[in-house]
Amino acid sequence: MKKNIALLLLAVVLMCTAKALGEPSQGLSCDPNNDEVGRKTVAYFNTLFEGLGKTAEKDPLYDSYREIMKPVAESTEGFYGGTLVGPDWVIVQVYYPSHFLARGFDLKKVKELTDFYKMMQEKPAPQLSEPGHGSIMQPRLIAMRYPVIRDGKVKNILSMMVRTEAYLKAVGLDKCSAYKITCKGKLAEEKGELAKEYKEVKLQLPSTEWTIQYQK
Repeated sequence: MKKNIALLLLAVVLMCTAKALGEPSQGLSCDPNNDEVGRKTVAYFNTLFEGLGKTAEKDPLYDSYREIMKPVAESTEGFYGGTLVGPDWVIVQVYYPSHFLARGFDLKKVKELTDFYKMMQEKPAPQLSEPGHGSIMQPRLIAMRYPVIRDGKVKNILSMMVRTEAYLKAVGLDKCSAYKITCKGKLAEEKGELAKEYKEVKLQLPSTEWTIQYQK
């Protein structure tokens, strides 16, 4: 599975376009390795999913989850929390004891996860959610899920959340004057206002598609 993830993350389709308001878009094909934000985004999530994959190989359970998850948690900048989720999408265990109230929560109740739940049921595979808007009680987060497969079936799911700010810093978007991140056609994250000309990067990522528009 790790090999398939690497191929999926590396086989991205990138386009850098210069757009003018009121004028037709002018596309410019770019080598993925030459686009800074696209290249760093692929590398960033590739590293995180690789860590989750290694954790999944150890088949963590309720009592062993925290110890097995520890290397990923401690090596991930901006790590906010993690959960062990059952095949029914009910949270079984949490990484931080302070998040204990999340145990027993049914993720199927979250409408934003409905499509992801169906995909995991039909074709189990790693998943990347769009950046969440956050709230007074919770910061802006990006969630990743990695299935633990045994005998061809989903035994459990590893879920990890990182602060959106950590991702933005890792890929250099935090230093851009403006950017927009759209996931499957839905605006997820933005800063400032894009001028007439900007770059646009389209990425096929695990179970989703991100379009990143930005200007330095």
